[in-house]
Amino acid sequence: MALAAIGQRHCGMAEQRKGRSGKILFALLTLGVLSAIAATVLVANDFRNLNRLIGRFGHDPIASRAIAPEQHPRAARTDRLPQRKIEVPEHLIARIAPVETTFVRPMASAPEQLCRALESRGFVNDGWQQSAAHDGWECASYREFQVGGSTEDPNSSLYLSIRGSDQARLDSFRIKLNLENDGSRADVTGAAIAAVETFLAEMQWDEKAELLDDIRTLKEFDIAQLGSRIRLKKESGETPRYNFIITPDRTRPNNTSLPDYFDRRRWLPMPDPPMASRRDL
Repeated sequence: MALAAIGQRHCGMAEQRKGRSGKILFALLTLGVLSAIAATVLVANDFRNLNRLIGRFGHDPIASRAIAPEQHPRAARTDRLPQRKIEVPEHLIARIAPVETTFVRPMASAPEQLCRALESRGFVNDGWQQSAAHDGWECASYREFQVGGSTEDPNSSLYLSIRGSDQARLDSFRIKLNLENDGSRADVTGAAIAAVETFLAEMQWDEKAELLDDIRTLKEFDIAQLGSRIRLKKESGETPRYNFIITPDRTRPNNTSLPDYFDRRRWLPMPDPPMASRRDL
């Protein structure tokens, strides 16, 4: 019995030692972690917190060691190479004037509709049909103008011709005025103006009133704009004869939307001498 009691006492003491040693180990670990945290806080920011703590106890602060910046080797400075001088053609640096917008105004009306509109204004015709004199299509009308019913004096006349290269294309509009009798001049010019007004209305062209005034006074003109050419020209001879013609403007290349600086005749070959002047850049 005595031995059993002694054994139980030793076992109890051993268990107490194990529990006590575990607590001590945990306390040491906790103290180590807290010490590491405290040391980190004190040493951070160049010992700022540690110096504050030391200063409260009257000691001198610890001097921080500033980290010297890394020294990079500096390249030796050398003289720059002189800028290269090149010659530039004059036309590459010359100021180019802005190009005006080009709008081509086509003859967009149906030819047969124009012929019917002219017939309603007194210009009798056979309608839009194939021409017997040339390849293509045409519509023609002829009118005479008498003065006072006299058969002895010559009559003035007006000939109207519309032509196209095919059935749906209108290429030219022409009026020929034959003023063989000056007394019918106003009638002839009035009929010509009526035909021109009909043409402009069918084409939906907005021409200036001066155009009709020039026809009335038989003032010659030659206008090329918006891709079309309108002109009134007097024929040579004793009898006054005038031709009023509207055609596409063929004084420029077909592609009239290209400005002049695309003209190879101006830019190729280069002028002689090739450099009108030299500039150093």
